[in-house]
Amino acid sequence: MPSTPAYRVLIDAIARLQRVQREVGTELARDLDCPRAALSLLWLLDKVGELGIGDVAQHLHVDISVASRQASQLVESGYAERSTPDAPGTDRRVRTVRLTERGRAFTADTKVAMDARAAEAFSAWTPAELADASAVLERIADTMADFGPRPATDPATATTPAPTSTPADDTRAPALAATAT
Repeated sequence: MPSTPAYRVLIDAIARLQRVQREVGTELARDLDCPRAALSLLWLLDKVGELGIGDVAQHLHVDISVASRQASQLVESGYAERSTPDAPGTDRRVRTVRLTERGRAFTADTKVAMDARAAEAFSAWTPAELADASAVLERIADTMADFGPRPATDPATATTPAPTSTPADDTRAPALAATAT
């Protein structure tokens, strides 16, 4: 019976992590009485400041209509405001969105709530374990970025490349294995 390739086990673990992350985000949003999608936009605007709707869509990897709808929800809730740039030479058709004072306060509260949950959840982890896990996740993210679209190939001639190394070749394999369980 063939064994499951190590990279498949890792991909399955990543999928599980994504599901758990969505569930936790949904629960946090419910506790904060805020739509889950709005949390991402709140945190983005808090981090980068004022953005055009097209930039919001790009950062959040959503369609521009979705970004516009999410921004509208924040505006209606009083957490954000829309504006039109008035600097010389700017395109006045571009609509931007930025947090209001109420939005900044609410976002700060959401971060406090998230930090409290994270501190509790990871209380049994040492700082070294957290640093190791962070490094492995960053490496995974960098590697997964290469997973993106590939040039079209003829399926009749396409081959699956063999892995160039195995997890056992990587000195961080034990940390990787620990985060996958």
